[in-house]
Amino acid sequence: MTPPARDLPRRDDLDLIPLDIDESGTRSSFLLEAPLLRHDGALYGGTAIAASMMAMEAASQGEVQWITTQFVAPAPGGRMIEVHTEVLASGRRTAQLRVEATIDGEVMFASLGSTGVPREDGLTGQFETMPVVTPPEESAPRMHGPPRGEAPTEPAWERACEYLVPEILESDRPAAGTMAMWTRFRHGRPMSPAQIAFAADMVPVAIARGANKMGAGTSLDNSMRFAGGSDTEWVLLELQGNMAAGGYGHGLVRVWSQSGKLLAVGSQTASMVYLFD
Repeated sequence: MTPPARDLPRRDDLDLIPLDIDESGTRSSFLLEAPLLRHDGALYGGTAIAASMMAMEAASQGEVQWITTQFVAPAPGGRMIEVHTEVLASGRRTAQLRVEATIDGEVMFASLGSTGVPREDGLTGQFETMPVVTPPEESAPRMHGPPRGEAPTEPAWERACEYLVPEILESDRPAAGTMAMWTRFRHGRPMSPAQIAFAADMVPVAIARGANKMGAGTSLDNSMRFAGGSDTEWVLLELQGNMAAGGYGHGLVRVWSQSGKLLAVGSQTASMVYLFD
């Protein structure tokens, strides 16, 4: 892979997850603290996929095209996470990479993915349509549920980004299990792909909604595919719970810019353990 001169990961991404990257670009580390945590003080899933993307970009100096992150253990807050990136293959424009994140040698999460250098004359198109929803200024704040029978609390990661729930006015998707959220970072700038991945870790909420429940679950994986960063401050998460069996749920996310550009698509599987009526 022979990328043009560029500086990856992006400065805004490092402001969110301050990776300390070595000169080779293949080893890095970061301290797991707010706003990178979920309700219970452990690693927030969006942190893992975003950090993996940044590590891949640092090692290859290409933009992430797809990534799958597997959650292995619930990394506790306050610990240093060591990240090792392996370049499995590298061509003129595309690289295949693997990331492993550990604490004291124990694997917390692992990722596979590809980065690439876009071609200016390469195939470009959008083949889906954004649903019609109420704009952010007419949407309600997201309601927080109690994680384990406790009082509702704001998750640590929402110190970095906020969510609003719009009304879906028109959509081609089935109504059951489908919901939407507007989200933006509190710094007020358009989102990079890594920041989109950080904010989009919300599919289990739609799986619960499809079962007429509130709550979410513990993600087993998070997979995302990207068509670039946002051109607007707000992005819309179109969330769809597909099915559940034996306590495991599966669903999808489509990420739209406010101008109607499809930015990313993704899927998740979760153990649906945080449910309430």
